[in-house]
Amino acid sequence: MKKLLNIALLISFLVTIMVPLTGVHIHKLASVVFLLLSIIHTISYRKKLGTKRWLLLGLIVISFATGLFGMILDQFPIILILHRCISIALVFFLAIHIFVFHKKLS
Repeated sequence: MKKLLNIALLISFLVTIMVPLTGVHIHKLASVVFLLLSIIHTISYRKKLGTKRWLLLGLIVISFATGLFGMILDQFPIILILHRCISIALVFFLAIHIFVFHKKLS
C-alpha cells in the first residue's frame, strides 16, 4: 500500500510541475491531490518523522497556501513570486528527500 502511495505521490508531483504543458487548472487539481497525498504519506510514516521531514511538509503547505492566496489576491504579484520561489526550493528538497529515502531502501 505504501508503494502505491509513493507512486501516486510521484505521478501527482510530476503533473503538478508540468504547468506549461497541462495548464493552470490541471496544476491546481494536481496540487490539491499532491497535498492530500503528502498528508497521508506523513501519517503513514509518522513514527519516522524528524525535524527535517516536518519542515518539508510545512514547506508543501506554505507553497500550497501561497498559490491559493496568489490566485485569490491577484492584485498582489509578490505572492505569486513568493509561490514560485518556494516551489522551486521545494522541488530540490523533495529530490533530496527521495534520494535519501531511496538509498535507505537499498
